[in-house]
Amino acid sequence: MQTEQFLRDLGVLDRELIEHRIRTIFERRAQGDMPGIIEYAAEDILFHVRGDWTLYPFSRPARGKASATQMLAMIETMYENLGSTIHELVIDGDRAAVHRTSKLRNRGTGNVVSIDVCDFFRFRDGLVVEFSEYPDSAALAKLDRPDEA
Repeated sequence: MQTEQFLRDLGVLDRELIEHRIRTIFERRAQGDMPGIIEYAAEDILFHVRGDWTLYPFSRPARGKASATQMLAMIETMYENLGSTIHELVIDGDRAAVHRTSKLRNRGTGNVVSIDVCDFFRFRDGLVVEFSEYPDSAALAKLDRPDEA
């Protein structure tokens, strides 16, 4: 039988693991390390960028590791991630919510914009099984216009 203290300690370890993985995912994204990000993904991951697809062409779901890898590669081809600042990270069991500001550069136009993003994660066995990203689509659209930023 497991003691209450053991279960509390286990919860702290899970929380620390989730926080470490989330912070590492964003660090690796800024480094352009797609394989490093995908190593934390479950085989059946659902990566879903939410928002107005007319303003941000990657606003759609990708199911499975291969599709998520492809989506991240397409985003990385068009935009350089210059880093994120995490303002708030809330972890509740196997779920986490993040509010961050991300600085991006469009590789074609050269425009640089800081955008607000909210992310929602769900973990299973230490791996990301769901990752929903809610970027500011209007701010992202400015990156694509040669005369804006």
